[in-house]
Amino acid sequence: MTFFGIGSRLWAARGAGRPLSILLLSGVSAAALAADPADAFNFYISQSFQHDDNLYRLADGVKPFGDGQRDDNISVTSFSAMFDRVYSRQRLYASVDLAYAAFDTYSDLDYDTKGVATGWDWSFGSHWTGKLELKQDELARDRSDFRTNSRETSINRRRTLDAEADYWWHPDWAAGVGYEAFASEYSDDASQNLNYEASIPEVSLTYRPQSGNKVSLRARFTDGKYPDRTSSAIRDDGYSQRDLRLVGAWRLTGASRLSGYLGYTSREYENLEVRDFSGMTARLQHDWTITGKVQLRTTARREIGAREDLTDNSVVTKAVSVEPTWAPTAKIALQGLLEWRQRDFRGDPGLVTSVVEQDDETTTCRLSVSYMPLDSLSLSLSHTASSRTSDRAANEYDANVTALSAQYSF
Repeated sequence: MTFFGIGSRLWAARGAGRPLSILLLSGVSAAALAADPADAFNFYISQSFQHDDNLYRLADGVKPFGDGQRDDNISVTSFSAMFDRVYSRQRLYASVDLAYAAFDTYSDLDYDTKGVATGWDWSFGSHWTGKLELKQDELARDRSDFRTNSRETSINRRRTLDAEADYWWHPDWAAGVGYEAFASEYSDDASQNLNYEASIPEVSLTYRPQSGNKVSLRARFTDGKYPDRTSSAIRDDGYSQRDLRLVGAWRLTGASRLSGYLGYTSREYENLEVRDFSGMTARLQHDWTITGKVQLRTTARREIGAREDLTDNSVVTKAVSVEPTWAPTAKIALQGLLEWRQRDFRGDPGLVTSVVEQDDETTTCRLSVSYMPLDSLSLSLSHTASSRTSDRAANEYDANVTALSAQYSF
């Protein structure tokens, strides 16, 4: 599957960040990335300096390449340009994101990423609404999942074409159709068998009352392919998946909001039936404004092939996270994160059935403080501690990352 390499906006700026996005690499808060609604064009420059005490995510006592240094200092420089404007009832947006990471000791790991996107939220007449979006983003693969002796950074490039159309046959009700084409590929030779493509048509029924709440019943039909795999009795090169989801965003009270989806997923492989998956899947997020200065976000999910996990899309992931925020003043904010995540690799169709199943459990704690001396300038200091246990001792690790960041918008 190929299409124009036009792609991913800076997700953090849209409030849907990913673990290894430029946002977290630079340590800048989501609030600092919010675009100025008065400007059609917004530009951001950020610089981050990090110290990682276990760069290759190795078990205790293990050194990279036999006697190499475990820690490293990393500099990340990024630039983003965004356009967003509403013309009558039509909204047009586009973005370009560039980043360069330089390593002090392991300079062979230096890399650059780029992302581009363009989109149109459209409305015709009194009954039709929808969207058309093309995007591409690039992310450095987490080294905890990139087990290799290669001295290179694996870059995951993802391209998406997304189209939706809704017909509002009643002020509160709409029937819709959608289509998504998705492709994921890795830059390193060792990960080519993880490349995959997906074609996903969708039908939906949406209820949106005058209160502004919204809930949809969606049926998705995925045809997934691994173009760099050869099908055999012990290996599959594709799968079919069916999802039935109740998706919504609902304000429970004036101070709390629940969003996400709850559904049932069924995935089938042609050869490795033992890898088939069926069961409940969900991603639920609760946002609670406790006081004017304190907020709490709680997220729970159970998914197969979660894209932000940056690994084979057959992995079953369970995760729970809590993110408190305290803003004692308009310029200072303290943010925390505590996440528990379990990943079950039983679904990997690239492994023969005799391979021992793998389960990983990762705990992540992060504390950050941000300061905005000017409306256009944000400074941030963060520390992240992560620990993983696994059925395979070699996959266990402890790591600490400290980052100092600055971002300027204009």
